[in-house]
Amino acid sequence: MKRQPGQIIRLLLGMGMMLLLVASWPSLVQGQPPASPKQQQPCYTCYAPPPPPPWWQHRNFVEPPVMMPEPSLPAVDEKQNENETVAPYHHEPSIVVKWNELMLAAIRNGPPRPTVIARSLYMVHAAMYDAWSAYDPIAEPVVAGYVVRQPVEKHTRNNQAVAVSQAAFHMLADQFPEYEQSTQSFSRMMQILGYEIVNEGNKSTPAGIGYLAAQGVLESRQDDGSNANNNYADITSDVYPEPYEAVNSADPGTGKVPGQAAFDPNHWQPLRVPTGSIVDSSGVPMLDPTQIDSYKDQVFVTPHWGAVKPFALTSGDQFRPPAPPQLGSNEIYTDALGQTMLSDEAYRRQFDEVLNYSANLTDEMKCIAEYWADGPRSETPPGHWNALAHGISYRDRHTIEDDVKLYLALNGALFDASISAWDAKRAYDSVRPASAIRHMYYGQFIRAWAGPNKGSQQILGEQWQPYQALTFVTPAFAEYVSGHSTFSAAAAEILTRYTGKNRFYDGRTVLYDDFNGDGVPDMLGEHVIKVGGNMFEFSPQKVIVLQWNTFQDAADEAGISRLYGGIHIQDGDRYGRRMGKEIAGEAYALAEQYWNGTIER
Repeated sequence: MKRQPGQIIRLLLGMGMMLLLVASWPSLVQGQPPASPKQQQPCYTCYAPPPPPPWWQHRNFVEPPVMMPEPSLPAVDEKQNENETVAPYHHEPSIVVKWNELMLAAIRNGPPRPTVIARSLYMVHAAMYDAWSAYDPIAEPVVAGYVVRQPVEKHTRNNQAVAVSQAAFHMLADQFPEYEQSTQSFSRMMQILGYEIVNEGNKSTPAGIGYLAAQGVLESRQDDGSNANNNYADITSDVYPEPYEAVNSADPGTGKVPGQAAFDPNHWQPLRVPTGSIVDSSGVPMLDPTQIDSYKDQVFVTPHWGAVKPFALTSGDQFRPPAPPQLGSNEIYTDALGQTMLSDEAYRRQFDEVLNYSANLTDEMKCIAEYWADGPRSETPPGHWNALAHGISYRDRHTIEDDVKLYLALNGALFDASISAWDAKRAYDSVRPASAIRHMYYGQFIRAWAGPNKGSQQILGEQWQPYQALTFVTPAFAEYVSGHSTFSAAAAEILTRYTGKNRFYDGRTVLYDDFNGDGVPDMLGEHVIKVGGNMFEFSPQKVIVLQWNTFQDAADEAGISRLYGGIHIQDGDRYGRRMGKEIAGEAYALAEQYWNGTIER
């Protein structure tokens, strides 16, 4: 993709701006702030690029203990030439965004469990919203009975900031205790803000209200079906009377693997994934069956999640899609695009489509697959969309009120998306391309991506692998529906409704972030991949620019990225997109009732 004319100005702006972006804050994550990522050689034991540097590395943030009035800002001229890059104005992110970024840093240091992360994001922002609601004339809290509306003379931004921060601190310390113990990030944030940490409630002080808001959310989620007290392990319930048990196996000795008679090509297979402890002469991870530390067998991540109590949905199956296509079935099947054929034909067509993408991957497709991957060392799709929302908050100059509302709706929708997507994954237990393609073409030669820096070659079907890190291969849960597609469509719909327009990239808004470490501040709605900037192999060969004119464009690209990466098939993507939009409608309507004070309890 070509750069817009205004981006030439962006390069010049960046040179001058970076002289001003002095990191005045100490790092709140493991000591000193990380250096900007350097050009990477292929990292066979990595899954995604290193996490972006935290915002305090790129912006000069000094949050005063007393919230000062915002300076007047120039009006945004919507009719201005969209190709004209505008120098960034100084807009201090709200305290909500600052706490959200600290949470994303904690998420990046933990296991990549999208469901658990979505729940934590929702809970933290529900508590922040509830704390803020005590200082609003009409808003109602999500959890009733804990916070009390304060007299109007107390409705100040300083009181809001104190209450919101206290709620955020206690929620984050609860959700990420090991991270807080090792880094002290959350307590150090409170020190920098000049806020005392309180450990008891008080219905008349901002700090006490923040504490109560956090306790209310924690208690309301104590028995929500997530099994948080047992590290989210699988449990039985009325929805799932029996624990999950995989039909297929990662162990070749069972015969329940691709190419064998006992393998069921219509069910999920846990994979045996190399750990990287053994590598060949070129550094490629190897799997040795005689050395158990050289591999790890997958276990389905949170198979019970469809039974978790939602935010706005009536149940996890409220928007459950029809069953995916089945190999060997002669039943009539209508796919997500409205095409009708035998179910067996649809199955073969959709997995062959993934194989065709694999054989014809371009550098741009590889960049798209990697950018949206969000696996280990990243924040997973729920966290990724929270990070993207930072730019919207910055562009639109959000206040605390704006952001508590936005992030409540956004994370309520993402949380419900996790429940709905996992309901379908458990209900249909569908096979991933990594297993289906190996089975369909076992013993046959196929053309496909042959591995890092090998391009497209003729390989045996059982050797097929997705365009992913060799120590990751495929997520540890069923294919249908795509979580990425569900999360992304839900987030895009929330951002569209909240902003009142489906506009993302505008060619004008320059942020203070530098996610790719190229020394140039990013533009909103754009991601630039440097030469050799990918991690799965050395690519691209030239600079690739990803741009999303609308939130919907970004969500659609996130969905199709999973086909490029060999993770999902068409209907897993398309039905996920459909579900996400429906879920967002329910979540946004409920969030509006809370902040408009019209909720009926």
